[in-house]
Amino acid sequence: MTHLFASPFDFSIVEVILKGFVIGVLAAAPTGPSGVLCIQRTLNKGRAKGFMTGLGITFSDTLYVLCTSFGLSLVMDFLQEKQTFLIVKLVGCALLLIFGIYTIRNNPLAKQKQTKQKDDSLLSYTGSGFLVAIANPLVVFIYIGMFAYFSFPISEFEGVKKFVAFASVIGGDVCWWLFLSFLINKLRNRFDLRGIWMINRILGCVLIVASVVWFVYTVVTI
Repeated sequence: MTHLFASPFDFSIVEVILKGFVIGVLAAAPTGPSGVLCIQRTLNKGRAKGFMTGLGITFSDTLYVLCTSFGLSLVMDFLQEKQTFLIVKLVGCALLLIFGIYTIRNNPLAKQKQTKQKDDSLLSYTGSGFLVAIANPLVVFIYIGMFAYFSFPISEFEGVKKFVAFASVIGGDVCWWLFLSFLINKLRNRFDLRGIWMINRILGCVLIVASVVWFVYTVVTI
């Protein structure tokens, strides 16, 4: 993995923390299907459940950061196994389609009329966020690019610096979802239930279109 990097690795702890944090934020920031799901959950269920969805995505990113940092050859072998890779991508398509349909059908106006609402477990939101994110192994290439661009090879660090580097990347990832859920929750307060319902339908359509595009791209590139 060393050949990907051009500069020396003798970083101070402060530099490791800053670089790791920036990598974590930049890798999480592109609002793909996972980000859309976090936004939708925040709008419908509030900041806590939106953040827990993002936390599930972070758990997925943690696995991919570990694989990218300490087992790049294993990751590349996995991605080259076309049959396994195809199954993972198709599962991801199916999950996005299901969440998209559910989002469109989710009507907060109807729920408001119910006298008693079901209190979903926060862990269920974390789990579903993890499943959507883990089904997209292409995120590995984002981390490869980030580590190379910032000359940040975690596997080359030693001792405490290696742990700090890894924790900083994950910390940046978590802070992004905390910021996003906080921001969307603030905007959420500006909408009434009917406005949230309309946003649901838009986000649901985005998820469905994303699943279809992902499926078509998968089939074309087989």
